[in-house]
Amino acid sequence: MKKFLTWVCLGALLIAVLAGGFAMGKFTRTYDGSKATVPVAKLQQEPDSYDDSTADGAAAAIVQQNLAKTHAVNDVTSIVFDFRGYDTMGEAIILVTAVAGVTVLLRKTAAEKEEDRKRGQQ
Repeated sequence: MKKFLTWVCLGALLIAVLAGGFAMGKFTRTYDGSKATVPVAKLQQEPDSYDDSTADGAAAAIVQQNLAKTHAVNDVTSIVFDFRGYDTMGEAIILVTAVAGVTVLLRKTAAEKEEDRKRGQQ
């Protein structure tokens, strides 16, 4: 019964992830790299060539200072791995701990294995 419930839960999770992925795929794009005014290679070599005149508030600070400080072209990647690296590492540790905990909870104990073996002999 425990295995059945595990597979049902994993199947439901897979269906939810796939449904979410397909739904997100139908959204309109917020950024199309082919329409970029400055090619990525040029942006990496000349960070000041990026037109940030339309950015405001925190977006302006990120756009204007990110490439010079981190040398990462992608703003999201630089924030996740450079500015918030320890936070990201902590989240990864939490995820690994959760997987290990679920593995410990769902494994069979020696007594359960012995019971299954005895049932199989009868």
